[in-house]
Amino acid sequence: MDEEIQQKAIFMDEATQKNLNTPLQDSTGSIDGKDQEFLNLILSLIEEGKIDLYKPSSLLNNDVYNTLNDKQKGEVDISAMNMLNAIREIKGLNDNGFRDTFQMNNLVSKLRYNKEELESADGDVFII
Repeated sequence: MDEEIQQKAIFMDEATQKNLNTPLQDSTGSIDGKDQEFLNLILSLIEEGKIDLYKPSSLLNNDVYNTLNDKQKGEVDISAMNMLNAIREIKGLNDNGFRDTFQMNNLVSKLRYNKEELESADGDVFII
């Protein structure tokens, strides 16, 4: 029983909890060149107001999107919601000073890969 109390005490400690919630730094700072360019584009589009963090349609290139059939549009709509969620996470990490972290690198790389995969099938449907 004493061990259980000790474990609970560790999780009640604010400093420990803060440490557990802090993304791991990538000391190599090794974000891929394409990913860095992609990250810069995303952040600049947010700053310019072209990407609304709560409006998935702000990610769409309407010239291409409007040529899609209903099934493709549905898939793109769902993807846009998922991508916007990842973009909010990326912005949050960036705004809180966690730019050079493994979590940031992974999110940016995964988002770029997913975007490229979708666009290989449906065309340049996103503004990023």
